Amino acid sequence: MIDDPAEALDILLEELKRQKAAGVRRVSVSVESLAALESLAGAPAATASATAPAPVRPAAAVRPAVSPAPAPARPVTPPAAPKPAAVVAAPPIPDAPVFTLPAGTKAERMQALRQFVDACAETRKHLVAPQCPLLGHGSLDAKVLFVGEAPTLGEMEAGQAFAGEAGELLQKILAAAAISPADCYFAPAMVWRPEPPTQYGKRPPNARELAFNLPYLRAQIDVVAPRAVVALGAQAFEALHGRAPTITQARGRWFDLAGVPLLATFHPNYLLHSPSATAKRTVWEDFLLLMEKLGLPVSEKQRGFFAAK
Repeated sequence: MIDDPAEALDILLEELKRQKAAGVRRVSVSVESLAALESLAGAPAATASATAPAPVRPAAAVRPAVSPAPAPARPVTPPAAPKPAAVVAAPPIPDAPVFTLPAGTKAERMQALRQFVDACAETRKHLVAPQCPLLGHGSLDAKVLFVGEAPTLGEMEAGQAFAGEAGELLQKILAAAAISPADCYFAPAMVWRPEPPTQYGKRPPNARELAFNLPYLRAQIDVVAPRAVVALGAQAFEALHGRAPTITQARGRWFDLAGVPLLATFHPNYLLHSPSATAKRTVWEDFLLLMEKLGLPVSEKQRGFFAAK
């Protein structure tokens, strides 16, 4: 049994997405299930007094009805419009932190970065115990560094970026491309999960949040010093390059990231929600470019994956 309402709703949303991807267009929901959803969403439950039938008087007390004289018409005053609920504005995100990592080995510099992020007052504001800031994971000698979206609730709880189905699919793509896990490092666009506007749900990060977290992401790139960086999805590309061009316009192209080649492509979630052969081929063509940039051999079989027949 799931005790956390937010987790229950996330699981429900993922299941609905899975069924939609499988071609299901309609689902039946029982009255009991609707009541449970309303309870999770915080809807007030109906009270017994609101649903109880009005008392019935004994038959002996009933008298013949006498039609009263019509009352004079009175102007009807419309009810006052309800006042909008007060919206509590979130505290503004401060300017991005400025820091310099000390000299040392890659492991020592990454440890210094972790200590700095752990001590960040702004970062701690966005964490709920037992959550910790989410830095990347993988080989510090990686040839390619993958940047994903801001962390999900599941990733924060797992303490690792690319946890779940999206991460599993990415590993399958890397295996097909013969890119070794020892050559990869995986980092999220942010070290905390953007708080949704309501108690449940999720939202993409805004530009201010991405800008604040960018120095932490750039520091990881500097420590690893990969031969290429891959931005997986719009959030990652916006964090590293900006909002223009869009991810659809940018995918399949190389950009310069302070001397490091930057490739934009779609996030694995895109394939989970649109698992067509055309979508798979689009992403695969981007990985062919990455293989060539890394100097990996590309076989004719690999070049033909998901190609139209």
